[in-house]
Amino acid sequence: MNKEEIIKQYISEIVNAPFNLTAYKDFHLAYHFLALDSIVPLKKDELGNNFLDVGTGGGVPGVFIRIYFDICGTLIDATKKKIVYVKNVCNKLGIDNLNFIHGRIEEQSSLKGLFDSVFAKAVAELRIVLELTAPFAKKGGKIFLYKGINYKEELTLAENAINFLGVKLVDVREYAILDKKRYLLIFEKIEETPEKYPRKYSRILKNPL
Repeated sequence: MNKEEIIKQYISEIVNAPFNLTAYKDFHLAYHFLALDSIVPLKKDELGNNFLDVGTGGGVPGVFIRIYFDICGTLIDATKKKIVYVKNVCNKLGIDNLNFIHGRIEEQSSLKGLFDSVFAKAVAELRIVLELTAPFAKKGGKIFLYKGINYKEELTLAENAINFLGVKLVDVREYAILDKKRYLLIFEKIEETPEKYPRKYSRILKNPL
């Protein structure tokens, strides 16, 4: 199978999962808003050699990045049945070079500073998701966060988080999926993130940076 066929096979598997793995149950919508939305705004030369997908859920965007750009990745999710299902589908379709972790990202201190690129899609508000992603990028690495039309408000609220976490915004890419405006925020890790981050999730929610 070529990349397009593998992506379509994978979409079929996740929309037909025996539990609620994705909000999209229509193949056409899932193909556009899960697969194409994950890969359209990206460029291969900015991704490096390895990536981390935080809160991967149904393998989004990580599985599509692995297939399309052919780089190694690590997918983490706090819900065991989701990560197990995604792993099994990848094994079935021959999608290799992915590492699967069941757990909370804020408890994975051994992963800090390991990745050329870190991704999160539909995880949380910007200042929260930055704390959950920035510590795991290498210095000089990139953090890619998919956002909707309210990203400017989130960006204003995230000023402190950006300063504390040692990152800077280097690009905002606007694109459209089925006429719906989408935005990819790209941050660069310019300084090492202080060791205390990320904090426990309950603390992050109670007292965002």
